[in-house]
Parts: sequence; C-alpha cells; structure tokens
Amino acid sequence: MLKLLLVCALAAASRADVPEEEDVLVLKKSNFDEALQAHPDILVEFYAPWCGHCKALAPEFAKAAGMLKAEGSALRLGKVDATEETELAQDFGVRGYPTIKFFKGGDKDSPKEYSGE
Repeated sequence: MLKLLLVCALAAASRADVPEEEDVLVLKKSNFDEALQAHPDILVEFYAPWCGHCKALAPEFAKAAGMLKAEGSALRLGKVDATEETELAQDFGVRGYPTIKFFKGGDKDSPKEYSGE
C-alpha cells in the first residue's frame, strides 16, 4: 500500500513540474520528456514571440487547450519558445514559425507535423 502511495505521489509531482500558461503546457528541453511521460498525446506549437502568425494563433490555441482540459481529454496542447529553446527546436527540425507537431503515445522520435493552414 505504501508503495502505491509513493508511486501516486511521484506521478503527481512529475505533472506539477510542467508549468502551464492559459492551460497550455510550457515546454522546455528540461521538462519535455517529463511532459510526454505525463501526457503522451501532445500537440506542440514551436513559436517565436515576435512572429505575427504565432501571436494570432496564441489565443485560439489557449482556448482549445482550455476546452480539452475541461473535457478531461488525454490530448494536451503545449508550446515551445523556439527562440529560447533553440536546441529543442533543432532536434525537431523547426525551420519556421509557427511549427506544429503532434506527439502521439509519448513517442518523441517520430512526431507528425501539421501542414494545414
């Protein structure tokens, strides 16, 4: 029983290590793996703070994140400031902003890139 309580406490602590802004997970190199472990299905926006398209997307992305979270969906939305997290952006081949990738089942080796408008 004690072992089960410790596992639950550790799981809760790992979720707490991924900060959120307006229900969007704030991802960095230091917490990316933890985020995928806690939330295996994440749609991630790689953005630049100065990008006009990114600024226009932000409120809609936050609104969708809030709706998914409120519904108890397993899918979460996350964001990476690619100008600060350059190594993480390079790891995933980000070449423009915004770049949106879907990480399914906690697999960070083969995310699907969103190619729509």
